[in-house]
Formats: sequence, structure tokens, C-alpha cells
Amino acid sequence: MSGDPTAGDLPPPYSFSPSSATTSSPAPPIWEPYFIDLSPELHQQSSVIHRKPLDPPPDCFSTPSPLRVKSNDFPPFRIPCAGNALADGFRILYPSGLLEKHGIQQADWTRFLEDLGIAARLAGQGLSAVGSRVPIVPLTRGVFGTRTTGMAYDSHFIRNPREEVQALLAVWNQSAFERRKLRVSLQFKGGADIKGGYELLVESI
Repeated sequence: MSGDPTAGDLPPPYSFSPSSATTSSPAPPIWEPYFIDLSPELHQQSSVIHRKPLDPPPDCFSTPSPLRVKSNDFPPFRIPCAGNALADGFRILYPSGLLEKHGIQQADWTRFLEDLGIAARLAGQGLSAVGSRVPIVPLTRGVFGTRTTGMAYDSHFIRNPREEVQALLAVWNQSAFERRKLRVSLQFKGGADIKGGYELLVESI
């Protein structure tokens, strides 16, 4: 009949597409704290920093922890490396309103991030900022005595930059962070490989 639709007029048969069922709502945004970015103002200083990590030990190694510190009070966040190599250092990003509650002030955090870059650059020169010691108790200012420089920078304990940064992270975790219910670890950016660079994962534990 002339009123019947032809095959060309018929709609295509319905087929279920899983993607069509999952694209209606966007993925939730990745949470990030509000960062105070100190990188620009410290960029010019970084090339002339002659301080040695742990010499003297940071103030937060010996100051008491807050009386009440909450566990798991913020989601993990990341601090990216300033370049693809650890010797480039990390961006100096301070998560305002988070770390103060754990007893880590802006000056402590800045010293920590700067020292990681310094340690990586020293390792590239065959020097170790940590030596053989990864302490299991908080350090005090007098822990190295009068031979700090000669003992801490020992050629018998040469590490590559990644090993040296991980060793220094262990010192900070054990001496300052873990007793304040924090932990910082080194990761490949995006969980991929070294080609993507590095980042720090900061957790409230």
C-alpha cells in the first residue's frame, strides 16, 4: 500500500550502549585543599640555598605534638614535583587550614619541601644527607653532637636521588609527621612511571 512506510523510513533498531548510560552525569571533581603557593617567591632563593637537610634538625622534630589530633580528618592530597627530576624539587604548596591542626606550620612545611630537593641534588653529587641513620624516635637538636656535617654526609652511604629522598621522607615521617597523625610518601605522578615525574602523597592517618 501507498501508506505503508518503506524500509528507508523506519528508525534504526534500538541497541543498548553502556556508555550512553554512564555519560549523563559528570565525574565528581578531584578534591584539593586550598594551597598557598610559595613557589614563585622562593624560586629565586632555591638556587642559592646552602643549608643541609637535618643540619640543624628542623624545629618540629623536637616541639611537642598538639594534645588532640584527629585521625583521617582530610582526604589525601598531592604535591607535584617542580619538574620531571627530583633534583628540580617540589612545588612549595602549603595546604592552608589543614596542617596547622596537626602542629605543622608553614615554615616547617616549607623547610620539608625545600630539603627534599636539596637532598636529591646532593645525591646527584654523591653526597648523602641522611647517611645510615633513619631514626625510630624523634630527633632533638643535639642528636648529632658536634660532628653533624662529617657524620651525616658520609660517602659510604651514597644513594641515588630517589633513594635519598625516600630516606629523608622516612626521617620526617618518624620524627615529625606520624606522631601528628600524618604520613608523606613518594609516588610516580599519575601512578605511571618515572617518565611522568614524581609527586608526594600526603595523608591524615
